[in-house]
Amino acid sequence: MGSARATAIVFTIINFAIIIAIIIGIYKAIQGFKNYVNRNKEMEKKIDIILNNLENKKDN
Repeated sequence: MGSARATAIVFTIINFAIIIAIIIGIYKAIQGFKNYVNRNKEMEKKIDIILNNLENKKDN
């Protein structure tokens, strides 16, 4: 009986570790996606600035 209880405790700890690893993985994926979106917005701003400068040079 004692070894069955120890086995159950070990598997419970393993399950918690897996759940925590999955949560950390999801969190990292969300952070990576947010960084990608922010980088993309910055690139769009830079491209807009460049296009505006080119249009101003064309007008002059």
